[in-house]
Order: sequence, then C-alpha cells, then structure tokens
Amino acid sequence: MDNPFLKLKKGNEKRVKLGHLWIYSNELEKVDNTIPMGCLVDVVSSNNEFIGTGFYNPKTLVTVRILTRKKLPINREFFCNRIRIAREMREKLMSDKTAYRMVHSESDFLPGLIIDKYNDSYSIQLNSAGIENYLEIITSILIKEHGAQNIVLRNDTTARELEGLPRYKKLIYGDNHKEVIFDGKLKMTVDLLEGQKTGIYLDQSDNRHELIKISKDAEVLDIFCNEGGFSLAALYGGAKKVTSIDISENSLNRFRENIDLNNLDPSKVEIINDDAFNYLKGLKSSMRIFDVINLDPPSFTKTKKNVPQAKKGYFVANNHAFNLIREGGYIATSSCSHHIDDSSFLEIIISAALKAKREFLIIKTSGASYDHPVNPKMPETRYLKFMLLKVVN
Repeated sequence: MDNPFLKLKKGNEKRVKLGHLWIYSNELEKVDNTIPMGCLVDVVSSNNEFIGTGFYNPKTLVTVRILTRKKLPINREFFCNRIRIAREMREKLMSDKTAYRMVHSESDFLPGLIIDKYNDSYSIQLNSAGIENYLEIITSILIKEHGAQNIVLRNDTTARELEGLPRYKKLIYGDNHKEVIFDGKLKMTVDLLEGQKTGIYLDQSDNRHELIKISKDAEVLDIFCNEGGFSLAALYGGAKKVTSIDISENSLNRFRENIDLNNLDPSKVEIINDDAFNYLKGLKSSMRIFDVINLDPPSFTKTKKNVPQAKKGYFVANNHAFNLIREGGYIATSSCSHHIDDSSFLEIIISAALKAKREFLIIKTSGASYDHPVNPKMPETRYLKFMLLKVVN
C-alpha cells in the first residue's frame, strides 16, 4: 500500500533538499489530522518531486522526520541494515571500549532512535512517535543479530512529552539492568534503569581521558561530577587530591563504587553532596586554589527561550573556575546544550576570564566521542563542546 503524501509549500524546499531531516508544520501546504500519529508518509515538493519518506506527527512542530530519500520499504531489513552500519563504525573506532552509543538518532539516519550498548545489555530510547511503532522489530534485531542478553527501555525523556508520548522506563528483555563496563582506561558501574540518560554519560568518554594527562600530583576540583568519570580519570592520572561535587547522592554513591572498582585510593577523594553553585561561592571565600578544574554541568537549557539564563549559568561557573585556578593550571570546561553554539561558548569563557583578570590558552577543543557523530546537514546533532584551557597568569 502506498504511503499518504504531503506537499511542501513553494519556497520551503531548500533546507530539506540540502539534507536536513526535519520538516516543520509551517513548511507543509497542509497538516492532515486524518493521518495517524507515527504513520509513514511520503513528502513531495511543490511541483510533486519526491523528497523522501518519513515519520509523521501532526501534533508537533517537527511534523515529519525523514527516514530515507529513496523509495524503500521500511521493514525489518531496512532497520537491520541501518543498525549494522552504525555498529560497524563504532567497532572500528572504539574497539577498546565495552560500552558505546550504537545508534545516535538523526546522525545515523534513524530519527528518534537511540541505542546504547553496555557489554551485552542494551538501552533503547524511542523519542519519536514513528519509531515507537518499530520497537518489536528493533528488539528482535538486537537479540538475533547482536546477541542482546538484556534490553532496557529508557523512555523517560522530555522529548517524548513533546511527541505526545508517555514517559516510562522498564526492563523488557532478560533479567539484568546493571553492568560493569570498560571505557578504554577505567571500569565503571552502570545501572541502565536508574543511571543518567541511558545509564551513563557516554559522550564524554574520550574527553575524560584528557584529565589523566594533566593530573599527576595535582589538586583537582571536579564540579558537577555526576558518577565521577572525570574524577576517576584524575585519580588514575596520579592526582594528589580530588574534590568532587554533585547534588545527586545516588550519583555520588555510584562514584564511590567506581573508586573501589578501579582499586583507586579513596583517601585522596573528598566527595561533597551539595549544589555546585553554592559550594563554589564558599570555595571563593575560603581562598582555596586548584591545579586542575573540571566543569561538566548539565544542559542549562533545552529551549531557545532560556538561552540568556543558560549563558549566565555558564558564565558564573567558569568565572568561579578562573578565580579558583592556580597560575599555570588547567580548566576543562564543557557545554552540552546545542542552543549554545561554539562561538557563543567561547565568548562566555573569554568574558569569564576577563572578569577574573586571568589569561588562558586553548589547548584543545573537541565535541562528543566517536559514537556520537554529527550529521553535517543538521546542526542540532552537534551539541557537546569541550575545551581544555591552560591558565597562564
């Protein structure tokens, strides 16, 4: 049976023809409410040229998410090929790790689908109404083609609310949702049901290792430490002392487990359960200084509307870091909001240093690890910014 078709308005075709996978409601001649949410639709240009096949949701601003620009059947074989291609790339580039993001949604041309691999356990997020309809096929592929022993659904994202889908999480296959993974340098415990995102923050796995190189005999401050990835790297690199702050006691408990798991010295770690900004204010008044500071805050904004507030949050945190760093020390600073682009983030860092009357060099800039590729036609897929700075005076 042919798919229902939707027509783009004249003058609204360029961005989509150039490769962007999203079509907004105001770009269509008509939003057809008789087509079911999550249904496959064919999109054509104003002169009836075929554009592609995608998932339809008349209830959202992103009304169509393009799956393919060829006339292909969207079936088990389609998903099997896309998932296989995605995994092959990760295995080639990340063979030293036992956990990685295997499918990264639009960046792997599977809009709304995230699959993270933790040993032989898999965590799935379904963030579009269309991909929800293919859960049975996706789980079958993971079990039969990729040897999944356990599968967890982490459908507890705000993205699902925007799609008109319920939020929930559950184990749907197997009987285990906890794993011990190896990130190429360190072991980490992962709770696929209760951990951050789909279990743990995988996108910083390569950036964390930068602290190994600069932490020998250093006093290290890790702000927003979460489950301790950057702190563990600092300890592994020979830090004299690591002070780690996070507001989540559950995350800090997993950090404590990870210290023991890697046979690291717990006496070298000061773990503080507190609001990061409150603690930073106290540190400033105490006159403590550090050799290495890591800033890896959560996203301060999910929408454009809150960008000014987010910029203020990044500015305050980085300004504190410049006031607390020793001359010659290093600051590793990150932003995971795609609404704060690279130039805006750099501008924030420069302003924060100026206010603190400090000068710095940029030693390294990077984004997410290999398993979070960027679709060059979709700037939304480039969200993580990481900068390693050396404070020279």
